[in-house]
Amino acid sequence: MLKILIVDDENDAIEALEWKLNRYLEDIVIAKCSSPKEAISIVDSFQPDILFLDIHMPEMNGFEFLTNLNYLKFNLIFTTAYDEMAIKVSRLTDIFYILKPVDKDDLLEVYEKAKSKGEQGYLVSKIDLLKQHLMDYTL
Repeated sequence: MLKILIVDDENDAIEALEWKLNRYLEDIVIAKCSSPKEAISIVDSFQPDILFLDIHMPEMNGFEFLTNLNYLKFNLIFTTAYDEMAIKVSRLTDIFYILKPVDKDDLLEVYEKAKSKGEQGYLVSKIDLLKQHLMDYTL
């Protein structure tokens, strides 16, 4: 059973992604949170295999969220409507991203890629590289 956590400040986006994940994938458990501050503790207790993370959120952005985590043994998939920086950083660091609104085929493709990476795709192995690339950008 694969554990998935969705962190997004827009409830409509959470519900849409959750619906698609449940409709098209098997053997998954989904947790969700609309507050990145609250999601920090959820990551530690739930210990997801895959984290779908929005970038632009009012309490803290997705990059700030990542720097506050202790548990990093998951594959990260950025969810974004338009953020070119996230796309660029994800390409440089081999972290996945998907554009909103989430398309079924794109979702299945990025999910399969993340799932197939397993431990090799864990954020813990990429966090230093991610932080290095983020220093070049103003958040």
